[in-house]
Amino acid sequence: MTKKKAKTGKRLALGAAALAAGAVLVIGCANMMSSGGAKATKAIPVSDTPVVTSSVRQSLEAFQGKVVILDFWATWCPPCRAEIPDFITLQNRYRDQGLEVVGVSLDQIAPQGGGAPAVAPFMKRYGVNYTILMVNDPSAMAGYSVSGGIPTTYLIDRAGRITKTYVGQRRLRDFEQDIKQLL
Repeated sequence: MTKKKAKTGKRLALGAAALAAGAVLVIGCANMMSSGGAKATKAIPVSDTPVVTSSVRQSLEAFQGKVVILDFWATWCPPCRAEIPDFITLQNRYRDQGLEVVGVSLDQIAPQGGGAPAVAPFMKRYGVNYTILMVNDPSAMAGYSVSGGIPTTYLIDRAGRITKTYVGQRRLRDFEQDIKQLL
């Protein structure tokens, strides 16, 4: 096989993987649509822009020793938007006890998303007070699956172990009950 054919094959494989990830996101979120939307809050955002990452796992090293809620979401996903006020509340209530909420925006890799330009205004409008990462490539999510749809949220203990996975929209009390056991 020539180098040119090998490069073309790699590009096709990467393109197919990106399309498959996008299809999973569309189907998963569509299956979990809710009629309600999130209400804007008055919390002051930590940052006005997401942090682009090539590895979610590596980015989480900054929160070692803390309990982490890791939420995979997108601006165009109604159930994802509906959870954000609860994540803001949890961050406010438990940050001083060692909780960090980290959102991972999939807007850049999902075909229906507005890409990176949609995320920063969204963060400001909703008053997001926690870290938002953005992935530009599905490989950045290595070790985390969103195959059941989004939102998909992982609860990670202080040692960095995943203790719980939530697929679909959950209520504040569901997260809070599990967080309290780890703090």
